[in-house]
Amino acid sequence: MNTRKAIFIYMYAERIKSELIIASNLLATMDGLEGNERLGAEKIMASFLEALAGEIRIAQHVERTMNFIGAERKIMEAIGKIGLHERSDINQCISEALSLVTTCSSGAMKVLMSQQLI
Repeated sequence: MNTRKAIFIYMYAERIKSELIIASNLLATMDGLEGNERLGAEKIMASFLEALAGEIRIAQHVERTMNFIGAERKIMEAIGKIGLHERSDINQCISEALSLVTTCSSGAMKVLMSQQLI
């Protein structure tokens, strides 16, 4: 992997990781809601995850790795589970996506560290 690509992968992966952590926090808040508040929160959560999937697709234009592809699939799976009200499964999908993206970030970071850029 060349330096330019490593910088872009690292940048996108770190941003996506941050958004996944935000998604996890939003999910925790959503779990405490009931009735109409819950329905509204589910719509907003699905919208946020759709935007996150879009970010992952942009990252795939830099590097089409199985990790970014898998992370996008996990986010799309989470969106589907929101509609099915499968609370624990949604969190599992987000956690798995976070793990996949962290792997991307780690590989790029190793390249950047070897060149003393980090």
